Amino acid sequence: MTTHTTHTTESASKHTNGVDIAGLTQTVGAIRRDPALAIGRFRVRNRWIHGGHNRATIQSYYAAGEERQHDKSFVHDLDEPPVLLGADHGANPVEYALSALSGCITTTLVYHAAARGIKIHSVESTYEGEADLRGFLDLDPSVRPGFQNIRVTFKVDADATPEEIRSLVRFAKNHSPVHDMLSHGVPITVETTE
Repeated sequence: MTTHTTHTTESASKHTNGVDIAGLTQTVGAIRRDPALAIGRFRVRNRWIHGGHNRATIQSYYAAGEERQHDKSFVHDLDEPPVLLGADHGANPVEYALSALSGCITTTLVYHAAARGIKIHSVESTYEGEADLRGFLDLDPSVRPGFQNIRVTFKVDADATPEEIRSLVRFAKNHSPVHDMLSHGVPITVETTE
């Protein structure tokens, strides 16, 4: 347990860890009443530029029963480092996958800590995935092209016991959508258009 002093203000009583508790409660209630509101569709458009360099753009999505737009487009350049024959214009796709995993588990941890009334002071985590290029290069059919394993380490400073923190990290891992997709797989349909 930390020894941080907690300052109670009107803002702090309505938000825990930056999460709007009333909004979270309303969202959960609305989904319980109408489970269709829980369905979301998220989209990315990608355009190849040159070599390993391509650009992903995120703008529209579907949530809470309607089409929506982000306030601005999010643009991510993807490439490979020179050792993998790229020009290093951006992180490579597997690094973006690790980044997505890091953001998802962390957000899940923070939101559920807030729902439990646990004040978090800081969260740091590291993600490392190991890949074998023989799968990507089709040199060995027994080697998968993706990560062979991913190791995650968390350091959490919160108003909670070490066991409560370990429990919260396990819960976050088990309820993170990106962790679920990476660890259990998800059907992916790939098509071409004219």
